[in-house]
Amino acid sequence: MNWLSQSIESATPLQSSEIETALLNGLITSSYRLASEADLPVDDTRQLRQLYLAAAFDLVVAAEYYRNVANANWSYCPSQSDPFAFYVYTNACPRCLIEGKDFCFCSAHKPQSGKIGAATSRLLSLFLQELFRKKGGTIDIFKGKEPIDTIFLGKTEDVPIALFAEVKSAPLLTLPLAISSDRLTIEKEGDVVILSEHYSQTVSLSTSEIQIALPSKDNDSETGWKMKFFPLGRKQHDQDSDWAYRGMVNLVDNHPSFFREYVAFWIEAFRAYSEYNKNTLVYWLTNACGQPIPKPASWPNRQKGEGYESISDSKTSVGMDRTDDIKKSIYQVLKLGAEGKPSSSDVKYLVAVVSNIHAVRHFDEYLSVFKDIVWTRDQTGTIKYASQLDPDIELFNLFDGLISLTQTISRDEWITSAFDF
Repeated sequence: MNWLSQSIESATPLQSSEIETALLNGLITSSYRLASEADLPVDDTRQLRQLYLAAAFDLVVAAEYYRNVANANWSYCPSQSDPFAFYVYTNACPRCLIEGKDFCFCSAHKPQSGKIGAATSRLLSLFLQELFRKKGGTIDIFKGKEPIDTIFLGKTEDVPIALFAEVKSAPLLTLPLAISSDRLTIEKEGDVVILSEHYSQTVSLSTSEIQIALPSKDNDSETGWKMKFFPLGRKQHDQDSDWAYRGMVNLVDNHPSFFREYVAFWIEAFRAYSEYNKNTLVYWLTNACGQPIPKPASWPNRQKGEGYESISDSKTSVGMDRTDDIKKSIYQVLKLGAEGKPSSSDVKYLVAVVSNIHAVRHFDEYLSVFKDIVWTRDQTGTIKYASQLDPDIELFNLFDGLISLTQTISRDEWITSAFDF
């Protein structure tokens, strides 16, 4: 048995829970329906559908992150009108940002990089699996063994297809959670005074209604945005890991304005991230936005190393846009190609990078020069010109595809067709 066959034989089918499937189906169905109806600043209908799907995927990741919400270290925001405690995924108070106030540091609950990669890779594979099912295709997805992340098995009229993929995915943003809070007071010099600063707060997850805090456009506000709150539910008990999935399904099914307003915000944030537009409020709610500008005098130093804390550092760059991930992906697809090509005549073997969002900022600098490379083997070590090669020798693409929900670059007709959502 050759390497290709062994790799397929050792791969394992994807497994999803009932509640995960319900959320995936609800978000994908809503994405297709609302994208066809939407009045958003995107000219191309297909591009709009892609953005809806990419935004929907971030909600799936959010539900996964929310599984591990804890009752300690929520960030109390002392708004004069309506105090809330926020559970944030970047290091800044989201409501203060939206209201145009100074940056207020709040410690983020961002999962560790290793956990992010494992969770998002699995969830993206499940998301694509549901997209294939909706499309009516016959493509099966399997989890591979190192150095293979994911295997897509399909077929054409002539031969079966085996697409081996390196998966790099991370969300553009994760909406903060919020709980309505009493106005906090402290004892000061014998008097009880209202707390006017942000404060680390402990909340009850079983008795409090947990909400999603969503920036929403508002022409009447000074910044053009306001914070809206949508009910997500509560944990039934300490080990209730599906609570956020249930709540998200309920939001998508029974609060249609939530998904429409969320996507409108997400697209604005995606544009700000893509353009590196630090003058836009929503930019500072995206991952990898960096250190605040201007930096408040109270902004803290890094706990480790020199300099100041960031709101979100480059390690959290979205999709395949992190430079370290791009470099690793280039090696991985070359490794996969060298291991499996040329394949036998009874299977068409392809290699690709798969992500939720393409390399928005770093494509030109890191990927553009590689996307059109083709290669072959020369054991003589003397070949300098293509004319010196055997005319029947097979050439291989470095990337058969750079595939994402937001953009796909393909050098293969099957990939172009299969991943056209």
